[in-house]
Amino acid sequence: MNCKKNAGLFKAVADENRLRILEILSEGERCGCVLLNSLDIGQPTLSHHMRILCDAGLVKGRREGKWTHYSLDFSGFDKLKRAVEETTMTEKEEKREVNMQGEPSDERTKLYVLTGFLGSGKTTLLIKLMEGLKGKRIGVIQNEFGKLGIDGEIIRNDDIQMVEINKGSIFCSCLKLKFVSALAEMAKKDFDYLFVESSGLGDPSNVEDILGAVRELAGDRFEFAGALCLVDAVNFMKDISGPETVYRQLKHCNLAVITKTDLVDGKTLTAVREKIRDINPVCRIDISLNGNLDQSFLEEDLMLYSWAESEESTNTEETKPKTLFLNFDGAIPEKKLEAFLKGLEKDSYRIKGFFNIEERGWSQVDVVGERIDYKPCPERSRSQLVIISKIGAGIIKEIFAVWEDKVGLPMELKN
Repeated sequence: MNCKKNAGLFKAVADENRLRILEILSEGERCGCVLLNSLDIGQPTLSHHMRILCDAGLVKGRREGKWTHYSLDFSGFDKLKRAVEETTMTEKEEKREVNMQGEPSDERTKLYVLTGFLGSGKTTLLIKLMEGLKGKRIGVIQNEFGKLGIDGEIIRNDDIQMVEINKGSIFCSCLKLKFVSALAEMAKKDFDYLFVESSGLGDPSNVEDILGAVRELAGDRFEFAGALCLVDAVNFMKDISGPETVYRQLKHCNLAVITKTDLVDGKTLTAVREKIRDINPVCRIDISLNGNLDQSFLEEDLMLYSWAESEESTNTEETKPKTLFLNFDGAIPEKKLEAFLKGLEKDSYRIKGFFNIEERGWSQVDVVGERIDYKPCPERSRSQLVIISKIGAGIIKEIFAVWEDKVGLPMELKN
C-alpha cells in the first residue's frame, strides 16, 4: 500500500469546507464566484482549498475569463475509493489480491460439514449462516438422496458458488470419488468458507479419510474446522432408535445443535441433551431457534471437541434407501394432499418437494414425522415430491393405493 499517496488523498477530504465544496460540485460544474458566495470564506482561502483538491486529483478546473470553473474529477474518486479499500483490507484479502495477480495464496479455506437426520433443519441453518457471513467468499457442496436437488433450489443465489451431488450419500463408495473431485475443484476457488451439507441419511464417520484424499489431489488447501450435527428436538428420541446413521452423526460431530426447541417442553429438551451426551461425551452443545445460531463458533477451535476416530461409513450401496419421485400436473385441494401425505408417514423417512395447492398456490412441501409444513415458492412447470422409503420398494404399491384413495387423479411415479 502506498501510504504517502493515500495520506494525501485522505488529507484532501479531511476538512469541512473542502467536503462542502465537493458536495456543491456534485451537482455540476461551478464558477469560483459561485463557490465564494456559497461559503463563508475569502478568495485566498478558497484558492488554498481548490489547490489541495486539484493536487489530489479530486477536482479539475478550466479558465474562462478571469474566473476558473471547477468540476469533480471522478477518476480521483476512484483512487480515493481504492485507498479506503487498501487501508481497510484484511490480511487474507491482501493475500487474495496478490493471488489474483498470479501468485498462490497460502490461506486455507475453513471447511465445515453439516450433518443431522432428515428434517432437522440443515438448509435453514445454512441460509442463516450465509446471511451472517455476507461479504465473505462462500462455497457450498450440497448432497441429497433425491436427484431433484430440492434443497439446492432453495439455497441457490448469485452470491455463492454451489455444487450439488445427488442420488446417494457423499460418504458412500458410490459417490465418494465424486465428492473428493468436487472438493478438489473447490480448493482452487480461494473461498473464506466452504460448507458441506450432507444428506440426512449421510454417515460422516469417514470424512477425515476423504479429506486426506483431497490433500493428495489438491494440496493442503482446507482447514477442517468441524462437523456440526443438527438434532431435531421434536423427533430425535424416536429417530435415535432408527438407522445407525443418527448415532454416527452425533458420535463424529464437534458441535451438536438442537433445533425446533420452541416445539418441545423443558423436560423433553433435557432428555435430548442427556442422550446427546451419552453418545458424544465431549462435543459442544448449542441451541438454534428458526435457524438462528450464535455464530461465534466460527472463531473457535471446534476440533478441541473431537474424540471419535475415523471409521468406515455405514453408507453403502446395500444400505441405500429406496427413493421415489412423484410428478403431477395441475392443482389439488390441500385437504387431499395432506390425506395422501399422512397415509405415507409411517413408511417414509422423508417427503419433500414443490406442489401446486388450490388454496395456497405454489408451495414448498416438507414432511418430517407427523408434521407437514408449507412455504410459498416460485411457480414451476409441474408438481414434484421426493419420497424416501423406510420399507424399500414395498412402498411403491402403497403410494399408488393411497394416491388413488385420497386424490384419484393421474400422476407419474419414477425411480
